[in-house]
Amino acid sequence: MKLNTFVERMATYDLQLDSAKIIADLRQLASNRTLLSEYLYTTIQQDGFSTKNRLYGAYAFVLHSNDLFTVRLGFWAPATSRDERETFIYDLNHSHDFELYCVGYSGDGYTTVSREILQQTPLQAGVKPKFGEERVLKLIPGEVLHMLPLSEVHKQLPPETMSASLSLLIHPRQENKTEEAWCFDDNLTPTYPGIARQETALFESLLSRLQREQTSLPTQSERKSV
Repeated sequence: MKLNTFVERMATYDLQLDSAKIIADLRQLASNRTLLSEYLYTTIQQDGFSTKNRLYGAYAFVLHSNDLFTVRLGFWAPATSRDERETFIYDLNHSHDFELYCVGYSGDGYTTVSREILQQTPLQAGVKPKFGEERVLKLIPGEVLHMLPLSEVHKQLPPETMSASLSLLIHPRQENKTEEAWCFDDNLTPTYPGIARQETALFESLLSRLQREQTSLPTQSERKSV
């Protein structure tokens, strides 16, 4: 399945109710082995090598994003050092404030360890909620992970080989957004709301600096006149 076809099909679904159709289509999209090359080709054709209109991080390419959802291709490397594990946010217990579908795309896949949050009241720092039984899922190609917003805490463990996953993130409706995602310590006690805020701030700072440097570079005509 082509990315454009997937996006068109998503527009016809009820994103809160048609989970079976979404999972089937995401699996079909994951059978497209040229998603990244098609994305890079289209990006270069439209913007050259500028990063102004495209977002990517240390391990993810945003293939498509609109007001309702985002399609993202993520890469997951084996990690041995602490810095490597932090780059890919391995071992971080956290929840999400959006609905997530994720299918294994290549490699042996990362492992996710999750528990359902049984508490109905808002989380508080330092107050451990009640959880369900631990579940372990390895995201091999074709395997699908589906997480509802604010319903689970999970962490990723690194794969044995370079792997990739294809994700669909359903954006939360702002009028219904009353809670935030949280990070948890090793004992699953909430520590602070938000996920990887420092990493996000650093990435945005570096991106802003790169864009400023690009705009300050001399044009071809200016270089010829020097």
